[in-house]
Amino acid sequence: MKISEKLWLGRLATPLPDRRRPVYNWFPMKEAFSRDLVFLVAETWGLGDEDMVLDPFCGTGTTPLACKELGLNCVGFDAHPAALFASRVKLRDYDVAKLRESVENFLREDLEAREVDAPSFVTRAFSKSVLEEIVAARQRLSEIEDCAVKEFMLMGLSAAAMKCSWAHKDGAAIKVMKRPVPPLGKELGFQLRRMCNEVEAFKNKGSAIRVDQGDARKMNLENGKINAVITSPPYLGKKEYVHAQRLEQWVIGLEVPNELGLIGSVNEENDYSEVAEFVEGKPQDSKAYFKGMLSAIREIHRVCSDGANVCMVVSDGCTQDGPVDACITLSEIAEKVGFRAKSLIVVNKRHCTTPARKKVGIAREGLLFWTK
Repeated sequence: MKISEKLWLGRLATPLPDRRRPVYNWFPMKEAFSRDLVFLVAETWGLGDEDMVLDPFCGTGTTPLACKELGLNCVGFDAHPAALFASRVKLRDYDVAKLRESVENFLREDLEAREVDAPSFVTRAFSKSVLEEIVAARQRLSEIEDCAVKEFMLMGLSAAAMKCSWAHKDGAAIKVMKRPVPPLGKELGFQLRRMCNEVEAFKNKGSAIRVDQGDARKMNLENGKINAVITSPPYLGKKEYVHAQRLEQWVIGLEVPNELGLIGSVNEENDYSEVAEFVEGKPQDSKAYFKGMLSAIREIHRVCSDGANVCMVVSDGCTQDGPVDACITLSEIAEKVGFRAKSLIVVNKRHCTTPARKKVGIAREGLLFWTK
């Protein structure tokens, strides 16, 4: 496998280029990559309208949404309820006139304060008045019969609520920084109208796009139907994404994902014999990750056609004892499954540190390219 370094590509492996990009920025997740990366990979591979693209860890839908712009067919799966909700809302084809009418009808009525029953992490993040308005808005939205309109406005409520919160996210931790915030009603009106404008302006070339609730280790797809994979699995040792959106989940009314069912979860029944050759000398808690990824990569291989290409954004793990290789290890696992690992392009580097902030090595973030 060829290994090279192109740090100028590093920004594309983050959501920063999409921070102000319409529709893409409706539900930001720190762990996402950018639409520009999907465009670059699709152009490099020469993907066309007869190809089917897969993202088995689709998150909030960057790959499917980019494919919608490009006119490429795409299917995505994710196990995280908030991410899946965001993907579906972003990817729907809306009747814009009906959407605008529903939004204006909703905004004409003032929000009446309602009694709040919320967990402590929520009550710390919002003022009492904003919380009461959130609950009132959510109650009124629950009465809307059209699911597409309801979920669109719940997405807007989530974004508006976060702009009216005292929350500052630091990984999975939510820090409270009290400050003046705008009225929720005004912010919600601005957010919903802006979203309507963005839906109307979004370029859609009419391809077949769907996202489903699902585990990358067992996808509801036929053998050999996929021509390209553009994805980013959970990073080794990084579980912040499980709880980082818990405020938005509460606002929308979604369940918290079950950590035990996600890749990297540890239980007493885990048997690591299949990955023994890949995890020798690695920390104990990394073994479950590589076992889960072996199952996912095996499933990706099953659904790929001969000649299919894979681009996977991954990162080495960090411990207080130093970095844990994942980029090379995942490519070795891919070779065992039946892929040909062609290249690793290192796009970012970061220092691993001890709790005392002593630097103990460098972890690489990279693009893995495989072919079947």
